[in-house]
Amino acid sequence: MIELETFRGEARKWFADQNLPVVPLDIDGRFEVLRAWQRTLFESGWLGISWSTEVGGRGLSPVHQLVFNEELVRARAPQPIGLIGLEVVGRSIEHYGSDWQRRELLPRLLSGEDIWCQGFSEPEAGSDLASLRTSARDAGEDFVVSGQKVWTSWAKQAQWCALLVRTDRDAPKHKGISYLLVDMSSPGITVRPLVQMTGDEEFCEVFFDEVSVPKRNLVGEINAGWAVANHTLGSERGSYTVRRRAELEVAFDDAVAQVQSWSGGGRERVPDRVAAALGKAQIALQVLEGQTRKTIDRLVAAAGPTAEDSLDKLLLNGVEQAVFESVVDLLGPFRTAPNLAPFGLEAERWIHDHYFSRAVSIYGGTSQIQRNIIAQRILGLPRG
Repeated sequence: MIELETFRGEARKWFADQNLPVVPLDIDGRFEVLRAWQRTLFESGWLGISWSTEVGGRGLSPVHQLVFNEELVRARAPQPIGLIGLEVVGRSIEHYGSDWQRRELLPRLLSGEDIWCQGFSEPEAGSDLASLRTSARDAGEDFVVSGQKVWTSWAKQAQWCALLVRTDRDAPKHKGISYLLVDMSSPGITVRPLVQMTGDEEFCEVFFDEVSVPKRNLVGEINAGWAVANHTLGSERGSYTVRRRAELEVAFDDAVAQVQSWSGGGRERVPDRVAAALGKAQIALQVLEGQTRKTIDRLVAAAGPTAEDSLDKLLLNGVEQAVFESVVDLLGPFRTAPNLAPFGLEAERWIHDHYFSRAVSIYGGTSQIQRNIIAQRILGLPRG
């Protein structure tokens, strides 16, 4: 296996040789640019680094993937568009999927030819995911799906959806759920984008009206989808935290560099409140860095998703919000005038990132859900 420092050097040189894409602010333009960028990464061997070679990966370790993530963000290169597939759904298909699902779907997922969304949350089953009502009835060779999902990122652009459905209404709520892979071009699917506070239409609500899904699209066993869903959510929480930590560190470095540039490289005294705000963010990042070292150890040991992933996600929630809140607080009343640059800060960028950070304690499982998991599965406390 290739040595880590050799691998890091190769990644760093590759980024240095690239004309990095300029990502537009509008969501449709952003999607097209980042999809083309994903194809470039795939063709150059930089996606699926720790995936098996049989599905198009490189068969390297999770630490190699971490090293590449670090070099990508430090090069100020954008992330590929298909992160839901790459970091979340794809891992569960690789682990639980059939030979057909792994062979046919995963290479297209890696390349960006197919973009995936995740149909888990519902209007009345977000935090209590096991209360979902979207149903799939047996219709011979197919399942027929009806119901509604919400907060489904990139559903408007996605070709496939990893969908949780209820296949046994009489079973206990955790035991009557199945995990289906649904072609988003199927008749009976309606997607309605939702405008976020950032102005983006990344989230969507999705309606399923008697949608036929072939039975070969079932992942794992019938009525055993809760285990697959937990694998998906655990993959999201652990791997996302490791990647996001590197992104937050780079964002913080950018904020410090902007303030230093404003102060003439330190020749003018930075106000105490500015220094204190940035210091608070830096301490939070150091705490997160210490936690993600443990995450990396679990990834290397192939421990799989565990309750400790909830520790990662809960800590990330607080740290990400603290970092962007600290920076945006410096803008004061100028946060309503994004074309200005108080203390040298690019107000439009930091306001957008601050707004987006408010959602981090909701998506991927709310902070309350993470606390419940930690209390019950790590501390051994009773439910309720």
